Amino acid sequence: MKIFTKIVLILSIAVLTGGLSRAEDLRKIVSLSGTWKFSVGDDMRWANPSWDDSGWDQLTVPDKWEDQGYDDYNGFAWYRKTFTISELPGNVRLILQLGNIDDAEEVYLNGKLIGRSGKFPPVFQTAYGEERKYTIPAGWLVEKGNNTIAIRVYDTFLDGGILNGPIAISHDIDNDYLSINLAGRWKFHTGNNKDWAAAGFNDDAWRSILVPAGWENQGYPNYDGNAWYRTEFKVPEGVAKGEYYLSLGKVDDIDDVYLNGKHIGNVYDLRRDGDYRRSGWEYNARRLYKIPAGLLHANGVNTLAVRVYDNQLRGGIYEGPVGLMSAENFKRYRNKHYSSQPFWDSMLDMFIGN
Repeated sequence: MKIFTKIVLILSIAVLTGGLSRAEDLRKIVSLSGTWKFSVGDDMRWANPSWDDSGWDQLTVPDKWEDQGYDDYNGFAWYRKTFTISELPGNVRLILQLGNIDDAEEVYLNGKLIGRSGKFPPVFQTAYGEERKYTIPAGWLVEKGNNTIAIRVYDTFLDGGILNGPIAISHDIDNDYLSINLAGRWKFHTGNNKDWAAAGFNDDAWRSILVPAGWENQGYPNYDGNAWYRTEFKVPEGVAKGEYYLSLGKVDDIDDVYLNGKHIGNVYDLRRDGDYRRSGWEYNARRLYKIPAGLLHANGVNTLAVRVYDNQLRGGIYEGPVGLMSAENFKRYRNKHYSSQPFWDSMLDMFIGN
């Protein structure tokens, strides 16, 4: 059997049996599958939640538009969905799931751009095959009122539209493993300067972006290279004295992490301890770094600085959970996500090598 066939077989079995690392464990809050309003063409006014779409066609989502009366249509089209949420869960990161979209799209929630994947003409780039998940900033959803999602889609050929699910608003239940949740707005700056790791560095002039969420959707489209994140937090005395781990979720691509000015790890430290196997897989590794004893300040300010290098496409701290885990919850989290990892590591090493 050729080596390529073996590799495909191993990876197929791994996916079917859960041997490879799992994605976020999302719990659905609101289902958005079903009937959406739809129109071919392109008009940026259609992102406005007050736009009158009563004369638009109705399509089923998820499903390709070719099977719903738009056979052989290629080009721009828009989807719109208005819905209500009776009650929003408190203090959780909400995620808009849109499945797979062919080929590229921009997504607007209540008139605000929440994310994009791929590129529109004239510099077209497909994002076909990528699962669409966008972090919903706090305050963007209206509780007990109307919310409108508008999606601008561009398709080149073959299937077009929102092809498959899940289509929902969800939250990551892995956040339950965190003793201190650090998701939210962090300071952010492109470039690279070793002074930015220092606890006392003044980052007042930096912009703030959401973590976790890729930086491309937050004002830095197509940016590749180095960038730094910084945040400050406090911990009670019991946490400062205990054994804790820092979870940074997933980072695209390479990270160096500093807590109170001390380097505590990077993705290469996880080569055999996480799901990072070899060059090219860094973006999929779950960042879990043990915090050295005595490094956390009880009841005082702690500073976390993360340097990220992105090679191409999506960049940044893009997936959670992000925060501090106790040693007990760290073990539970690892058992949940890595129970079959050593076996598949050895299989991949056998046929691919390091």
